[in-house]
Amino acid sequence: MSPVRALLFSVVMLTACAQSDGRGGVVAPPPPPVSMPEPRSDLGRQIHTDMARLDAELRAPGVVAAGAGETADLGQGLTILPLAIIEDSRCPANVACLWAGRMRIRAQVSGRESELTLGETMVTPNGPVAFVVASPSAWAEWPRDELGPRPPYRFGFRRG
Repeated sequence: MSPVRALLFSVVMLTACAQSDGRGGVVAPPPPPVSMPEPRSDLGRQIHTDMARLDAELRAPGVVAAGAGETADLGQGLTILPLAIIEDSRCPANVACLWAGRMRIRAQVSGRESELTLGETMVTPNGPVAFVVASPSAWAEWPRDELGPRPPYRFGFRRG
C-alpha cells in the first residue's frame, strides 16, 4: 500500500471512530495510554509513573474520559463537553506546597454551560456528576527533551 493510500485509510478509519454528539463535540472513545519515551532521569521516571497511574484512573470502571472538544457521555442524558481550563493551580507533584490548589474547567453539562471543579460533585437535572481525575498532573518542570511535549489534558467524570 502506498504511503498516501495508507494515510487516507488511517484518516477514514479515525473519522469512522469519532461520533458527533450533535452539538459540535465528538463523543470520546476511551483514551489510549499516553505514549512517552522511556525516561532517563528521576524526574522523567516520576512523571512516567504518575502518567501510568492517571491513565489507569481514566480507564477505571464508571469513569468516562474526554479531552477539550470531546463529549463524555455518562448515559441517561448526562453529557459533559469540556470547553476550557479556567484554573489549574494544583500544587506541582514534585514541589511541597502549603495549599493543594485546584483545577476548574468550563464545560457544557447536558447542554448548559457550567463550571466543574476537580474532586467535587455537581448536581444536574440528569443526575449528579463528579469530576474525578485530570491528566497530566501539575509538574514544576517537564523534561521535554526526554519525554517529548506535555500531553493534552484529559478529564475523567463519573456519575456522582
